[in-house]
Amino acid sequence: MVIADPNRDDCPIVYVNRAFTEVTGYSPTFAVGKNCRFLQGDQRDQEARRQLRRAIDNEENCTTDIVNFRADGTRFLNRLMIGPVRDDAGNVFAFVGVQTELSEAQTTESMTADEAKDVLRETQHRVKNHLGMVASMIRLQSQANDPVETYDILARRVEALSLLYDEFSSHEVPKTGRYDVVSAGGYISRVASTVGALDGRKSIRLNVDTEAVYMRTNDAAALGLLASEILSNTLRHAFKGRSEGMVEVRMQAMTGNNIRLTIADDGVGMGDSEWPKEGNLGARIVRGLVGRLDGELNVNTAKSGTTVTVDVPYRLATIVDDNGERRIVESPFNTKEMIEDVPQPGRSEDW
Repeated sequence: MVIADPNRDDCPIVYVNRAFTEVTGYSPTFAVGKNCRFLQGDQRDQEARRQLRRAIDNEENCTTDIVNFRADGTRFLNRLMIGPVRDDAGNVFAFVGVQTELSEAQTTESMTADEAKDVLRETQHRVKNHLGMVASMIRLQSQANDPVETYDILARRVEALSLLYDEFSSHEVPKTGRYDVVSAGGYISRVASTVGALDGRKSIRLNVDTEAVYMRTNDAAALGLLASEILSNTLRHAFKGRSEGMVEVRMQAMTGNNIRLTIADDGVGMGDSEWPKEGNLGARIVRGLVGRLDGELNVNTAKSGTTVTVDVPYRLATIVDDNGERRIVESPFNTKEMIEDVPQPGRSEDW
């Protein structure tokens, strides 16, 4: 997946996921800031390119097959679906591109127009919601006069959201066309590992234990950001004056249709801090995300460390059918909305 900004000169790329790097060989550092045309090499005289140009100028969806080149110069056929992402006022603030490598024998006729529209519509919807969350953070950042809230922290929040798209890449997309459910357990594990790696202190051990819990992408995105904020706050404050320590991140399904996220450390504790009732931008984000998830947050701090728990109502329930496929069933927390049965990855013992 690629996201480009049409409101900047030459519509440069602002985000690529890891699958882009795996297919093309180009790193995010190389791709971001450039127009996607660099993938075309010297094959600029393609009808597909003119189709894409018209679609961008007219702010329309487009699906076409175009010849692209990897970083090592090898050629591949790319099925490219692009579409505008609009804000609430109807203005285009991004273009999202979904790319699929094809064999030379494949053509656009192998995917029906309706199938292409479904894929693009669902992707646009996800990107709009998640970029909206990023835009809100940037607005908060611009209002905060807090030297601790640096650009690096904002980048970490964006990275927490981008990891959600990697979780989609890790599993086969259900043939039913539903793209709004993800393994939140795997996602939270990715977020925790990434935050720990960005912290970079090898003397601080990080243990992650998450169960296979499936959530809608919007809820998973909020929970991932929440985990990122709490864990970052823990790593920033828990080990002052300490050369080593341990943090545990756990997520489990509880009785009573709740999910519990627990982040515990054996550090020095928070003292008399009222976090997150008081605090900086990160604390406000935590409060907002807990409210968005209809969750309940508890902080237990002592000299032996701090344990933060967040209980969130589970809006989706799953069963394993007679064929061994995991399916989503209607949740008692969402009785007004019927949820389609969707095969989900995982085995019965994962639940």
